[in-house]
Amino acid sequence: METKQKFLQLQFCTLLVVCTLLPDLGSLVGSLIGMPDFDIPVFCCQIIGIVGGGLALYSFYKTLGKELPVPFLGLAGGGLFIALLTLIPNTPMWLDYVSLIALLIAVFMAKGSLGIQWNNQGSQGAYFILLAILLHVYDSIGDNTLTAIAALLGLILYLVGLGKLKANLDADGAKGASRLKIAVILGIVAVVFGWIPLLGGIIAGILLIIGFIFEFLGYGSMKQSASLGADGQKGAGYLRNSMIVLLVGAFIDLFPLTGLIVGLISLVALWLVFKGWNLILLGMEVEKEGSVVILGGLTFVNFSLCIHLC
Repeated sequence: METKQKFLQLQFCTLLVVCTLLPDLGSLVGSLIGMPDFDIPVFCCQIIGIVGGGLALYSFYKTLGKELPVPFLGLAGGGLFIALLTLIPNTPMWLDYVSLIALLIAVFMAKGSLGIQWNNQGSQGAYFILLAILLHVYDSIGDNTLTAIAALLGLILYLVGLGKLKANLDADGAKGASRLKIAVILGIVAVVFGWIPLLGGIIAGILLIIGFIFEFLGYGSMKQSASLGADGQKGAGYLRNSMIVLLVGAFIDLFPLTGLIVGLISLVALWLVFKGWNLILLGMEVEKEGSVVILGGLTFVNFSLCIHLC
């Protein structure tokens, strides 16, 4: 289970670095005319992603040694190292793109390269959601055109993950997943309305408020789900807390010159999201392994009883 936890850390941190490397067209224009584009929350995310991803990758290197595929190690390790170099002022911008491409490929290669297998479809769904939520929440930190597109793709990936997750939950968990699905659909519709000037923004705001209520209720139902295990139920609590943090950030964002504060608050929410879905996924894995052990034990008992009776 520790291996899977390190895998989630590696994937989350690598994708976080990818988000920080997405180019900001406004920042690009500003750099051409000599305006500074340093963003503290983005800088913090990049540092956290590089350190967290590097530690997880080193852990796999120590465990697997020569069994760790060289192409994956080169792409993931090289991409993180180049991302570190991009933090140095006045480094060429093409290094950002090299790191971005290398890390994106590494994200897709990781599962096969590290031999990770989920115990059920629900765990795979939770994994998709973990990455999808990162893309969605990071938009409040990066806040540019490409992060907004990534956030929309994240919502679509979220729907796919919920479909896989719901099939492996009990009644309470399925109810929570259904409410989350409604919240995500409202979020997607809100994004579309948000592109319409004036009236579209008002409608989008109303939809997001309704979606927030459904999402909060959804995590509440998941907290009662036995199929998530004790860890998963605790994770649902973390996710509810992340929503409260994001709500505080949204309120502060109504005031001018609060971008830095909102970005740092979103960074806290991002950690809560990782912690929450990480616990849900690992909780489902533990519950599945436990049921397999019990089922195997019952099979052995039945077999012994049959021999005794015969």
